Amino acid sequence: MKAIKYLLMGVLLAGFSATANAQEEELNAALSAIKSKAGNVADAAKTAYKKNKKNPEALMKIARAFYEQKDTAGAIQFANYANEAGKPKYQYAPAYLLLGDIESAYGTDGGKAAGYYNQAINFDPKNPEGYKKWAMVYRKISPKQAAQKLQDMKVQCPNEDIDAITAHIYMLAGDEKQAYENYMKADINKLDKGNLNEFVRCSYFTGHFEDALRAAEAGIKLEPRNPTFNRLAMFSNYELKNYEAAKSYINKYFNETDSAKFSEYDHFYTALIYQALEDNANAYKQFDKALELVNDSSMIKRWAILKTVSDSYLKEKEFEMAIKYYNDYLACKPDVNFDDHEGLANIYSKYGDANPAKKAEMLQMAVDLFRAAGEKFPIQQVYATYMAASNVNKLDDNMKNSLAKADYLKVIELLANKADRTKGDNTMLKTAYHYMMFNSYINKNVAGAKDYADKILEIDPEYKPALEIKNLK
Repeated sequence: MKAIKYLLMGVLLAGFSATANAQEEELNAALSAIKSKAGNVADAAKTAYKKNKKNPEALMKIARAFYEQKDTAGAIQFANYANEAGKPKYQYAPAYLLLGDIESAYGTDGGKAAGYYNQAINFDPKNPEGYKKWAMVYRKISPKQAAQKLQDMKVQCPNEDIDAITAHIYMLAGDEKQAYENYMKADINKLDKGNLNEFVRCSYFTGHFEDALRAAEAGIKLEPRNPTFNRLAMFSNYELKNYEAAKSYINKYFNETDSAKFSEYDHFYTALIYQALEDNANAYKQFDKALELVNDSSMIKRWAILKTVSDSYLKEKEFEMAIKYYNDYLACKPDVNFDDHEGLANIYSKYGDANPAKKAEMLQMAVDLFRAAGEKFPIQQVYATYMAASNVNKLDDNMKNSLAKADYLKVIELLANKADRTKGDNTMLKTAYHYMMFNSYINKNVAGAKDYADKILEIDPEYKPALEIKNLK
């Protein structure tokens, strides 16, 4: 009897093994047909389904194979088969994950994809993938709710690190501030290249240059030739005034990185580094390269570069070059305002102050510019007239010719009866009265000088020059 019993068991086991082998063969045949896009793929998949319709894992392999070949209809069909295979005992969470992936990749309804992922979470709350995928889809609707979903994941999956994922979601949503705050919570030593790339960018663009440098240096350890890490290490060192360190990255960035497409912004920043180190020859070469590359879509504008170059030449007292680049700046800047005109006038004024041979010409040009700007921008007329008076007065020898008189009288006309004068208004008015007080005095009009002294003392009762004129006999 025992011999018969064992013989029957052997027959049954052999039959089971043969069935299992047949199932695996049919499954592999279907997977191969799907991958090679064979003509018999439909029949192979159908045969595999018949052999495995109670095996959700096998059916999911077929669904995934269809998905990898971008056959969404086949993927959806077999994902549903896999889900049915699990019933009535359980819903099959991996099927919902795949259905969510399909909707996310090819559908138009982010909410539907999130719904599938939510089903996966409900049926397998300990699997972090559902939470992560839900958050990635829902970030487009609400980054805040996406971040909260990751907090829910942390409760169910305490070993999962959510800070970098949360930061990534905020980065994708364009919220660099929140991205930075979450990357700051993450362990920088566990961040991969992609996360470090985001960390350095969100740190830099939110003005946290020390953290940007820290992230860039961590990234360089992983990829020494990475252009983004070297670029932002250079920029961050500049912002931190580590100019020598910034300079050390110039060669690394331009000559020792892979696939770096150098931009006008790169050359502009490089020029600023050389400028900070007082290497003006190299600075101007880099400014020129920036001007060659800049266009209408550039992050930095042509006129901004030109203004920087003009300022640099002005600092060196290279007035002719400062004027040249400033005029180029005015020629291409949209919406030129009063401050822009004042900038050129101030260059002329400084040129006149520094060069006696050019004094009369340059100061007169400054005066003309201020007068013209006052007419063009009436809201600035008082200040423009005041500045014209200040400059024209430099051309007069001790008020001998009263060259500034007309302009100062205009300042008085505009301010004397103005209600609610500002502190600046009072300063300009007092200066105008001061000029007229001494102009009257040197022209032997003592009574007129005393009248102006009284007006000054109404503004500043302790103004000594006015008190001295007031006390004249």
